[in-house]
This record gives sequence, structure tokens and C-alpha cells, in this order.
Amino acid sequence: MDFSTGHCGHEEELVALFTSTFTASEGADEGTLIGGLVRNLLSGAADDDLHVFTARADGVIIAAAIFSRMAYSEDPRTVFILSPLAVAPSHQRQRIGQQLVAYALAALRGMGVDVAVTY
Repeated sequence: MDFSTGHCGHEEELVALFTSTFTASEGADEGTLIGGLVRNLLSGAADDDLHVFTARADGVIIAAAIFSRMAYSEDPRTVFILSPLAVAPSHQRQRIGQQLVAYALAALRGMGVDVAVTY
């Protein structure tokens, strides 16, 4: 399995991953909603405000974690929120999500991010 950063050129593959993963776990409406959220994040966020981390097996994205910048005028720290995260149903329960988050957090630390949160 390979971990990487970035999403350029893989937007549709990421949207499909999130749509199918959330459809499988939460139903078609939620899959469509989360797929739309991912499409909007990937097409609308400034490069410094979005970090996408992926796990690949045999060249296919099987998991992804998206971190978006959170900014507060009273707080100078660099803060990112993890949302959403998806692991393809066929690859769940193999610790891939945990490994991907660990990879992402290490990369964010290396980029100077002060705080990473989830909801």
C-alpha cells in the first residue's frame, strides 16, 4: 500500500470513493451528499486551505482523508479539520484508515500545522 498527498487529476476517483463508501454505510442520500461535499471541496478550496491524503493499492485509491483549514481571527495557530475520511468497504477493518491518519498527521506536522481536529 502506498500513501500520498494531493488530489490533482484524481478528483473524480475521490468523489466516487466517498460516494460509494458513504452509500454503503449510510444509504444513497448520504453517499450523494458526501460525494457532493468532496466535489465542492476539491474544486473550491484554495490549495493552502485543503490537504488530501490517499492510500492506494494496485494503483487504485482505496482510502482518502481530507483536511480543511479552520481560521479564527483571535487565534494565529494553523488549524485543520479532518472531514471527511473514507475507506473503501472492501478494505475496511484492516487498519488502513488508522495508518492513513497517522501518515496525514505526520505530514501536517511537517508542514507546520499546529492543531488537527475532527468532529
